Amino acid sequence: MVVPLFGLFGYKYNPIRIVSKSPGPFAVLICSFLYLVWYLPTANVRYELKSAWSDAPRRLIVFGDSWSDNANYPIDLPPKKLLPTKDEAQGPVWTEWLCSAIKCNHHDNFARSLPAAPTTDLRGAVVNSAVLNRTLPAGHGEVTMLSDLKTQVSQWLRFERKQYTSSRMREKEKRGTIFTVWFSLWDIWYYSQLDSDDAANAVRESIETLFEQLAVIADHWPMDTKIILPEAMDPTFLPAWSMQRTGPAGSDHSAEDQRNAIQLVKQWNIALDERASRWDQGQIYIYNTNDWMLDQVREAQLVVGNMMDHNGLGHSGSPWDSVHSACAGSGTRGKNRTPGNGKSGSDPFRCSNPDKYLFWDEMHLGPEAHKMIGQGIAADIAESHGDSWFAHEQPEGSKDADSSAADRKEPPVS
Repeated sequence: MVVPLFGLFGYKYNPIRIVSKSPGPFAVLICSFLYLVWYLPTANVRYELKSAWSDAPRRLIVFGDSWSDNANYPIDLPPKKLLPTKDEAQGPVWTEWLCSAIKCNHHDNFARSLPAAPTTDLRGAVVNSAVLNRTLPAGHGEVTMLSDLKTQVSQWLRFERKQYTSSRMREKEKRGTIFTVWFSLWDIWYYSQLDSDDAANAVRESIETLFEQLAVIADHWPMDTKIILPEAMDPTFLPAWSMQRTGPAGSDHSAEDQRNAIQLVKQWNIALDERASRWDQGQIYIYNTNDWMLDQVREAQLVVGNMMDHNGLGHSGSPWDSVHSACAGSGTRGKNRTPGNGKSGSDPFRCSNPDKYLFWDEMHLGPEAHKMIGQGIAADIAESHGDSWFAHEQPEGSKDADSSAADRKEPPVS
């Protein structure tokens, strides 16, 4: 069963059906609700208010790479040389904003990040390290791979056994559990350097592995499995792309890698949507992060040109001072820069207003971008699914029924 698609961030609303035997209280309830919507205009307040209507416990279980890693690990702490270092100004990652918005009780993180200044023998977290290892050139020497999805799921399973033993997890909390799985950043970064056929095969194998591991999660989860899958984002927008690939000091002067990366993002997202639509072991929510990114960049360009498109982009201005350069990291000295604490990379300087930069450093989103994604996903789940993702009781049509759902979420006009 495919659930109807809904808008993101409260831009499209569906009527809420409330069953009541008494028309008087019902009318008062409706009027009160309309007043609150009028009086509290921000989507953030609306969905936080809605989530407060249910006292069901919530839990977030996170798999992924450095875009999801909050550097708090419930099991298997990485060795010291692999521990990520974060500047306080970098802010929470999107999963932390999501957790806050849905008022979850536990945020169990299994995602992994590269350290701030990785050596050349390190590789970021990908879906399948074996696939990546096969693509490395002959004679590359020993390479350390961060935990891939299979390893992270294995770590989670061992952690769950401890949870059940210690009885930390209550039955209600299990029913209010959501899994997030976001890979693709490093997968596409690495595979875009291959020839097109090898790159396409690597992405194909990665998607197969991803859904194999989703099946492992579903097989070991006693409740209806609910999974958030953000789509791949075009890495050619990253400041690191121009610095390391297409820029004067880059390795991709013919832009062959760039064309390859754009095609791989398209292949990844089409395959993700297609496989999710056929998945019958729970519910999948897909967030279109690539279109979200395109809108941020497009709107900033329209504002600079004093223009507006047919969707209204450019009308209300852009939230960003920069969508091209990074707030922190190498090569970021310039105006509006202040001394940092040296933890954000090799450059001890960072911008004074990180919330106004789309990117924190060359490879990572900025604090406001993480907030927009996390809160946006929470708002849409509250609007399109209500409390069904966090309910006390096992929802009708759960794992034992035909409850497969893949919702593809389009980002709003900013």
